[in-house]
Amino acid sequence: MTSDLELLFKGFSEAERRAFLALGTPERHPIRALLLKEGELGSDMLLIEEGLLSIWARDVKVSEVGADSVLGVTALVEPHERTASLVAETEVELRRFMRSAVLAHLEALPERLAHLYYINAFHIHMNLIRRCEERLIQLSRELPAR
Repeated sequence: MTSDLELLFKGFSEAERRAFLALGTPERHPIRALLLKEGELGSDMLLIEEGLLSIWARDVKVSEVGADSVLGVTALVEPHERTASLVAETEVELRRFMRSAVLAHLEALPERLAHLYYINAFHIHMNLIRRCEERLIQLSRELPAR
């Protein structure tokens, strides 16, 4: 399966990839750190470089993500309330991309590349939704029959 990181830069040259990655601010977080909180306004994207994180929606663990995962791609397009919380299960290293920096970068790119970025980001978001749906189905099967 293709990682989010590979998918995000599908169709980009190595130089274009490096230029985009340089926009991110490196961060380190300890175990149990709350990186994103459900319900808070979000406008940044995270690229997980090392570690494992859990995704929680309404106090239910719906998924786990690790290295090369990308979260918050839709917040770059349109800031909105976070739909889930993100908690570090291990020590985590990531890059945080601020909306303003990414949008300025995309505006400077050829239209074809900016368009490609948005298509790739959409695929990443859909993959995350699919994983969360699979987890919800699994949880519903574990519920006692009525």
